[in-house]
Amino acid sequence: MKNLEQIRAKNALEAAENDFYKFSGPGGGDIVKKVPTMIMENGLLAAMAFAVEDKNKSGYVDVFKACLEHLKDVKDVKEVKEVKEYLSDLTTKDSSELRAVTSEIMAYLNYLRRFAKK
Repeated sequence: MKNLEQIRAKNALEAAENDFYKFSGPGGGDIVKKVPTMIMENGLLAAMAFAVEDKNKSGYVDVFKACLEHLKDVKDVKEVKEVKEYLSDLTTKDSSELRAVTSEIMAYLNYLRRFAKK
């Protein structure tokens, strides 16, 4: 049986190697490194809302899509296709569930930012 750290590392490595995700922003900026700071400063819901409303399509939403794929393996997350849909779902959860999801996403991003191509 794999532990949570192994699952996080495996999922992050797969996401980083997947050409579907765009983790670099305009000018080669590394978006995946900016997301944890956004979450710490503004909270998970605000960071996700920013990603959903990003008019420049900078890649923030792709980071959260990778996070949702990871959450399917470790939490009771149903098959969610869109970040906006999951954001809406999170607004109905209690604060302990939001803290747990935030904590898991931050732990996952710790691996993803190490593996993501610059």
